[in-house]
Amino acid sequence: MSETKKPRSAAGSYRARGKDTYEVRYKGESTTVKAKNDQEAARELAKFITRVDEGKYKRPAKMTLQDLSIRFLRDNPDLSEPTRENYKIHLDKRILLALGHKKIDKITPANIYDFLNNLKEDGIRADGKPGGLSPATIQKNFHILSSMLAFAVEMGEIKENPCDRVKPPKIPKRKKASIDKDPAREMLRALANESLKWRCITLLGASTGERRGEVLGIGDKTLDLVNCVIYVDRASRHMKGARVVFYNPKTETSKRAIPFHPSLVPLLQAQIDYRNKQRDKCGDKWHNQIEVNGEMVYNDLLFTQWNGKPMHPNSVDTWFSKFREDNNLPENLTFHGLRHTNITQLLKHGVDVGTAADNAGHAKKSTTLDYDDPDIEALRQVPEKANEAFDLENIVPDLINLPINIYRKREKKAQ
Repeated sequence: MSETKKPRSAAGSYRARGKDTYEVRYKGESTTVKAKNDQEAARELAKFITRVDEGKYKRPAKMTLQDLSIRFLRDNPDLSEPTRENYKIHLDKRILLALGHKKIDKITPANIYDFLNNLKEDGIRADGKPGGLSPATIQKNFHILSSMLAFAVEMGEIKENPCDRVKPPKIPKRKKASIDKDPAREMLRALANESLKWRCITLLGASTGERRGEVLGIGDKTLDLVNCVIYVDRASRHMKGARVVFYNPKTETSKRAIPFHPSLVPLLQAQIDYRNKQRDKCGDKWHNQIEVNGEMVYNDLLFTQWNGKPMHPNSVDTWFSKFREDNNLPENLTFHGLRHTNITQLLKHGVDVGTAADNAGHAKKSTTLDYDDPDIEALRQVPEKANEAFDLENIVPDLINLPINIYRKREKKAQ
């Protein structure tokens, strides 16, 4: 078969390259097509010319998903440092092992469905537990893969995102763990046996609904004891190597002012006084700076380790699990469950859904309905409603003037 280039139009041409294979060229673009003879090659050339003229032709990608992941994590301006670290863990653990070798223009919806189904299979878990990954983890992997391929579309590497033609995995709705009013009050009374730091952290979680990272981000500049307001503008995040940094809260609506009940003021002031004494006692050993949004700033944190270092967010969960066990609280109640408890009790005590959502920093009051901007007057009523629910004005005074540090007795291991 001839290798001679054969012009078929003023600008396009084709030539045989092998058995039933031709190369077609037009306006500097070329591709390989299947054709048994010159007549079929001419028809394929005409189709190719139309695709190029209509802007539908895309050069085959040389980039693999592995290559794309490097560009995505390095160049995407929308990713914060904590998000990059989190994404990289999922990429290295699952996504790249399955799809990293594939050219991004060759990844199909079928490939993605196969990957997601594999995550559901028994034996896929790294911890050895039976069953597949949780629906939330599978959805997270899908979200990262879709975000990467959307980034490739933005860069012009591929025409469309194959994830757009995949139905994302659904997360079954489940009732959020919380406790009712009376058990919540008993839980707060039990704080009399805990150190000052944990009394404050737990009371804030229950009475304001703040997230764990938001509570640990409270500092002198965000805490107003005169007007009883917490300004939420940073939250703690843990990074590799046990490094703890602070970034803007979870969502834009998470930046908010939260009013709290005046009964908490003496307890919070006691924590400030203790922090100041500890800082003076440590002297040069005190960590005077923390990282906020990538910059080192003065450390004004209310809750720290003994030497001023930021508390690791997981330390809150570790302590709360022991507190829960000691006080016979429901096994499924986590520290985050205090946030659900707060929202549930506010609603039960007459706070409207929109105001409860504003106070909690939710972007939506339900999964589908947006709500209006925060009503300041309505928000000011929230602390009193929290007081009604948790009986703060009667419980908190009993938590003041107790020892600063109360150590939990360790059970002796059986010989």
